[in-house]
Amino acid sequence: MRENGVVRQLLPETVKNLFDDIVYQRVLGASKHIFMIGQMIEAIAKEGKENGAPIDKVVDDILTVSKFFIETRGEASQAISNAINMMVKDIALVKKMDLEDGIKQIISKKDSYAALAKESLDLVVNYSVKAAESMEKIMVFDYSSTVDQFLKKMKREDRDLTVVIPESRSIDGGHAFVKTCLEVGHKVKFIPDAAIMYFLKECDGAFIGAETFFPDGTVFNTTGSDLVGLVCSEFKIPLYVLTPLIKVDIRPVYGYKKVLVENDLSERLASNWKEEERGNVDFICPELLGVDPKYITAVITEKGIIPARQLFNVSVGYSKELKGDV
Repeated sequence: MRENGVVRQLLPETVKNLFDDIVYQRVLGASKHIFMIGQMIEAIAKEGKENGAPIDKVVDDILTVSKFFIETRGEASQAISNAINMMVKDIALVKKMDLEDGIKQIISKKDSYAALAKESLDLVVNYSVKAAESMEKIMVFDYSSTVDQFLKKMKREDRDLTVVIPESRSIDGGHAFVKTCLEVGHKVKFIPDAAIMYFLKECDGAFIGAETFFPDGTVFNTTGSDLVGLVCSEFKIPLYVLTPLIKVDIRPVYGYKKVLVENDLSERLASNWKEEERGNVDFICPELLGVDPKYITAVITEKGIIPARQLFNVSVGYSKELKGDV
């Protein structure tokens, strides 16, 4: 908590709320978090220019904030780390520029990433709509800003789409979809996540986002996603994962073993319990779990609808593009 406060103090007042929204999980979704971190980077740069701050300090503050999110959010979602690294790539060179040119360079780099991310997201959404065009009832599990955009694009004039939304209780990631679905005009069925098996049997398909994925097709998403995958496999229901390639974690190719991030769910699950009851119960639960590629029909990326077990070459090629090796 002390480190949170130190990093937060580096931010302009106008974006401290964004920091809090990410740290306290008031806003969900890796893509949204990346956008918000980009806003923080730009705000630091602009405030530095307005105050005539040394360019070294502006760069160091941005790197400190970037490092914080890579080590916290990035531990759960490799997309956070990949995107931040792209936004601040070669930023140390800015220290050799004058303040005005340095600030322009920082903001330009951030904007370039934002434009690329939007283009990738649009392609993912378009491919996803194509995959779901014949479906009448679908399930979406846990909030993902990519899946949210897909639901908006699925608006139909000729027939209804029913969207079954489990509550995703470990992070309350189901409720966030309800507003979008109602605004678009979808029929909404909101269920406890314990009822996933019962209601998924009636669906034509299921769609989830991803915090990160491995080249072998393993996808990491909020706890409960593995149950969705298992039920889909059992009843031969297609499961699609919607994710831009920025979320790939290439490290397992070199022997990396992912350490699961765990949360204390005592407040979420037992806020009305007596203190003596809560004090003697373990509420620690993983935030994300891996979904085996054998349960996934395809991963939908900006490169197309790719069977989960065929992601390896695409992932490695994309990683080389990020590093500038191609």
